Amino acid sequence: MITMFSKSVAEGVLRILGDDKVEVIDQCTCLNYTYVLVKTKLGEFLGIAYTPIEDLRAGEVGIAPRVEELPELVTNLDSLIRALGVALINAISRYLVTREGLSLRQGDLKNEILRYTKQGCTACFIGSITPVAEKLSDRCVVYQLERRSDLRHGSYPDVDAPLVIPNCDILVITGSAIINNTIDQILSLRKEGSTVMLSGPSAAAYPPVLHGLGIDVVASSLVKDVRATIDLLKLGAGYRLLDKRGLLFKYVSTR
Repeated sequence: MITMFSKSVAEGVLRILGDDKVEVIDQCTCLNYTYVLVKTKLGEFLGIAYTPIEDLRAGEVGIAPRVEELPELVTNLDSLIRALGVALINAISRYLVTREGLSLRQGDLKNEILRYTKQGCTACFIGSITPVAEKLSDRCVVYQLERRSDLRHGSYPDVDAPLVIPNCDILVITGSAIINNTIDQILSLRKEGSTVMLSGPSAAAYPPVLHGLGIDVVASSLVKDVRATIDLLKLGAGYRLLDKRGLLFKYVSTR
């Protein structure tokens, strides 16, 4: 039986959580990001994940995420339910960071990636991360693969992945690939010895779990102000506004 990356992440987070009580007290599928709010013995923690609007269908209504069903949530056929599952993973992970006292280095992908590049290398970005990709253009051959045609611009469609990824020294994957379940195919195509990076707010699962699954670098963010973030998400805010308002702690974790 094939074990999906998203399910492995969910199971890994639950193992570390152990018997601690975590209660989902609020959730919302907002325009740009889905959120799940949990209550724990250490307070409330918020997890967010990309809302896959390009994959919307007439799915079930009223699904409330439950911690004990986490592996099933992230492998559900309905993309909106998977987004809730990933947001719940990220909420639990935010709690684990606090419980375990995990020290995360402040930083972002744009600066971190330069440590892994050398003249003449080949890098592939899965998802539209144009500002970071442009920063490498003077030292690397850069490819971008994008599913959504409205965001593609100069990128290649994601169906070209088998032609591009096996040739890349650096592979940067957006966290939304966990939600749309393309990450398994992406990882299966990587070149041996390549550096794999997972980025974006959807990639906020507990870093040691991600490193254990082969992710070399995680560049994500944690929510600092729960209520202010929820208020903005309900109004349709995206990552840039949350970052501009100082609501996110951006970090880099390496194995």
